[in-house]
Amino acid sequence: MRAFVCLAIALVACSKSDKKQPPSVSSEGSSSGQSWIARKTQPPKEASKTGHQCGTQLAQVDVKAPPQTTAQKIDPTTITKAGLPTQDVQGFAGVKQTGFRVSYSGSTDATHEQFHQILQSNKMFEAAAQELNQTIRLPTTVDIQLVDCDQVNAFYDPDAHRIIVCYDLLAYFVQVFKPVAKSDDELGTAVLGATLFAFYHETGHGLIHLLDLPTTGREEDDADQIATLILMSEGDDGVAMALSGAYWFQLQQQSGDDTPFWDEHGFGGQRFYNILCLIYGSDPQKYADFVSSGNLPEDRAQQCPTEYAKVKHAWERLLQPYLTNESAKAIDVAPPVPADTPAHAITCEQVADKAIALIVAPLDPSQKEAIEPNLPSFREQFLAQCAKEDWPDADRDCVMKAQSVDDASKCGQ
Repeated sequence: MRAFVCLAIALVACSKSDKKQPPSVSSEGSSSGQSWIARKTQPPKEASKTGHQCGTQLAQVDVKAPPQTTAQKIDPTTITKAGLPTQDVQGFAGVKQTGFRVSYSGSTDATHEQFHQILQSNKMFEAAAQELNQTIRLPTTVDIQLVDCDQVNAFYDPDAHRIIVCYDLLAYFVQVFKPVAKSDDELGTAVLGATLFAFYHETGHGLIHLLDLPTTGREEDDADQIATLILMSEGDDGVAMALSGAYWFQLQQQSGDDTPFWDEHGFGGQRFYNILCLIYGSDPQKYADFVSSGNLPEDRAQQCPTEYAKVKHAWERLLQPYLTNESAKAIDVAPPVPADTPAHAITCEQVADKAIALIVAPLDPSQKEAIEPNLPSFREQFLAQCAKEDWPDADRDCVMKAQSVDDASKCGQ
């Protein structure tokens, strides 16, 4: 489902295999019915290659003290804003900085600082932010913040428009998956996959809030659906990561899920089966071993193709007004922004590319690296503004001849 995200993900720094094989949750050889990470057969080569470099680094992290896993809610105001961008990048023509952007807060905890360095060097969150910005138009900036929380968690802060991913969560995942991972590759895929699932789950909450999307059921279930669909859009690599998220919930269930009946979250076992159902429903033949292995009951599996089709259609329809034009074309729906009229000698695409070049020109290398994930969002805004207002040829020509953002800002005045 390319309309959600053509994910380049962590896999920017982690090597890929050219040979694609479908991930499996087969429990062959296992009496516990656990998913792929615990079974005797090896995980797909693609999943193994994905986690290789990052898995080696994560395996070397020594998580000594068990992370705090209390279910107590975190007050977002207690989470530091150190490291967040303090100034927007200069724009013009009424275009302001919007979209997802990434920041890292340093940690005084030696273990957490290792996670900080691993994530910042492999740029998996920057890759995710850039692809999201190429897919969805947001009304404001959303900061993806990696930070200490003193609690295992990831959550969306609606007041400050932050998606907070706690280093404590990665420490927890390393502790959970290390005993059952048969290799560093599996550990990398499991930890990064579960982390990204949690991140995209919180992204779902953010989209529902910022775009004022309607929900008719539990928002937590909706957020799980968004996370699963986004990861599935990357094919076998993404499915392997979605299965890591599912396996996390399965382990919670097996260890004695203490989710209260009144909680807004479903039980771990329910969330596990819901993820498997969406993946299986997308291609029952490819994922037939979900059923033959006994991981997905046949009674549920029969409903999964219909369930997947309904969920996919619902989210495409809800997000359609906010998709970029390229994303809309990918799922064959009407582009939300009118196309540029063909009469102009200079296209809106040319104007948008020139605008980006002017914005980037005065920045030093570190500033350019920081703003790179946001550039697709800027470009989409310029395209929309130019097409909607049908900028005249004189204004387009003026921007193309401008030597600076200040010069371009005078165009059309």
